[in-house]
Amino acid sequence: MKSRISPRQVLSRTLHCVAFALATHAFQAAAAPAVDIDAIKPSPSLVKMLPLEYQKPGAMLTTGVNPDVAPVKFIDDDGNLTGLIPDLVKAAAKKLGLKIDFQQTSFDALQPGLQAKRFDFILSLADFPSRQKMMTLIDYLNISETVVIKPGSTLSIQNLDSLCGLNVAIPRGTATVQMAEKLSEKCVAAGKKPIVSTTYPDTNMTLLAIGNDSSNAAWIDSPVASYNASKFPDRYKIAYSEYIAPYGVGFPNDEKGRKLAMAFQAAFLELQKDGIYAKLMQKWGLSEKDAIPGFTINGAK
Repeated sequence: MKSRISPRQVLSRTLHCVAFALATHAFQAAAAPAVDIDAIKPSPSLVKMLPLEYQKPGAMLTTGVNPDVAPVKFIDDDGNLTGLIPDLVKAAAKKLGLKIDFQQTSFDALQPGLQAKRFDFILSLADFPSRQKMMTLIDYLNISETVVIKPGSTLSIQNLDSLCGLNVAIPRGTATVQMAEKLSEKCVAAGKKPIVSTTYPDTNMTLLAIGNDSSNAAWIDSPVASYNASKFPDRYKIAYSEYIAPYGVGFPNDEKGRKLAMAFQAAFLELQKDGIYAKLMQKWGLSEKDAIPGFTINGAK
């Protein structure tokens, strides 16, 4: 449901964006080690794995990305797309002799865009068995479903069942929307109040909902929850986290899509062997325990 944005909300969102940009700049300045992606050279054996039409020098692929999940994929204070997965894909593209056209879109437009062939692949979304029926996913990062609240909140979130009766903010188009609906039905069946879910266009707007008291809690993915709780401890606090699925890069399920996925998986594995994947995880402040060095295809069960 859409509502009119008040001047106070506009000011709140503006201040949030300014603070986010400053924190992002500080985060990147302190991050290490540096990785020179431009210095990566094509691997002839990897190039031969690509569909024939992409083996010519400078071949271009288009990828859709929703840049609102820092530090995995987001817009920095200079207006550039950055984060772990853009860096990882750029590095893999260098290995494959490809150029990448990153097209920004909303999360709920990723899968339709892939199916309509507007995108050659998409960055990125949780690998669920239900999604494997529609696309081929290369897993690259373990994530958890995370509940975020305001630091001064008196809420006690022991598990997801603790969300019964609360107003919960959720990013639009994510699997969490369906999870919240099923959980709400469970709440009612147990004689508890239902969850009141409110969806927002992206993760940043979802977090703002608890900042302006529109919602009691935000239900989002762990990377962006950890990032914001670390950078804005006076605004956000992680109340609960539970492993759900890995993030995956999505390719079409047709023959060409699967061949592209196999080529990118091989490129990712070379980046792992070269130590670049580990350096990128470290650069973006992501835990080694959440790494998926084998880059499993359709690994979620």
